[in-house]
Amino acid sequence: MSHLKIMWDVLFSGEGVVNKGTDKTIAAQMDETSSPHKIDAVLRWNTVLKGQKVAASGFTSGLRYMISIDHLDSEEISNLLQRLESFTHPLAERITCHIAESLEFPLTRSAKLRVPSIGRIALVSRFTHGLGYSELNQIKTAINNQTKDTKNGLDPIRLGKGSSGGLFSDEFRSIMEDSHWFLLLSTTTEEGYQSPLKTLTSGSDGGMYELSFDLRKAISTLVEESKGKWWQPLDPDELVLNPQLVFDPSEDLPTKFDPTHFHHHSNSNQTLIDKMIESEMVQTGNEDVADDLQYTAERLIRRKRLTRQITGSDHGLVSGLESGILQEQVVKPWIAEEFINCLAFFLMTRKPKYWRNGKSEILLIHRVDDIDIDVLKNE
Repeated sequence: MSHLKIMWDVLFSGEGVVNKGTDKTIAAQMDETSSPHKIDAVLRWNTVLKGQKVAASGFTSGLRYMISIDHLDSEEISNLLQRLESFTHPLAERITCHIAESLEFPLTRSAKLRVPSIGRIALVSRFTHGLGYSELNQIKTAINNQTKDTKNGLDPIRLGKGSSGGLFSDEFRSIMEDSHWFLLLSTTTEEGYQSPLKTLTSGSDGGMYELSFDLRKAISTLVEESKGKWWQPLDPDELVLNPQLVFDPSEDLPTKFDPTHFHHHSNSNQTLIDKMIESEMVQTGNEDVADDLQYTAERLIRRKRLTRQITGSDHGLVSGLESGILQEQVVKPWIAEEFINCLAFFLMTRKPKYWRNGKSEILLIHRVDDIDIDVLKNE
């Protein structure tokens, strides 16, 4: 079953951005509007002035509330969305709501088919807060560095010192753009739940990058460059009642859009898994958790290059339409799965000393008007 959340954004006006205390003023009214629903997390839209580096402290230009809706029926969700979208405040400029689907690692079959060719995702990490370190100075250093290192390292398309873009090919990075950084604050404490307003006075518990993605070029390139290698066009002069086409991607292609070149299929993937497990054992010593993490990671790196048979009766195959059918029915779900699996592997292995394993998420962001809540809740 999918885990769903409402992603409620309130962006500040220009006056609100520069006025001290706008976040708390607006949060107080947001808390009242969303009551009695509990907020899973509060995120600060973090904007950096033009010309500054990504590690600069920036300023809060809006608030994002994440509200779990797994326990609500469709009518309750609709009523809540209407209430949130009608929110107004003199210092608020734009209010939007989306449905965020927390994806399982690896993707389920139904989720794989729901990933669109063009869409938005969010990568979420939770901090370790020095977990695993025994000396006070090491704990302090880890806590002091985790926000900066996450802001630099969680964005998969950024290049430069401390960033992660170099782990991916130019082609893979070209799938994504328009990344936005958020500081994540948890409403869950050792004492229990605390209101978002009170949460704003606490330190950050993680980070999020939201990005847009477009799989179309990767999909079309693979189909075009695999012609004559993975599949053969039908003979237009051959009259067959039920034409058949075999798609066999067992041979690697030179193009970096071929998943064989993705980060999670690199030669160092097992070393990265070993380091992740080592960090987990230092942090918790829980062998069951470590075994689960290793099982998940090894499923993510498994090569999935299955031979498929496309037919006229099952897929509408006719001469001249091979490319379009292969793109939509075969290559798109395959590349969607490998794309998400690659990012999931990245989240698990990039910074296990700073990012708490088992707490990271990939959110597939849906427009409210584009989905059927009842169908999504039952997937």
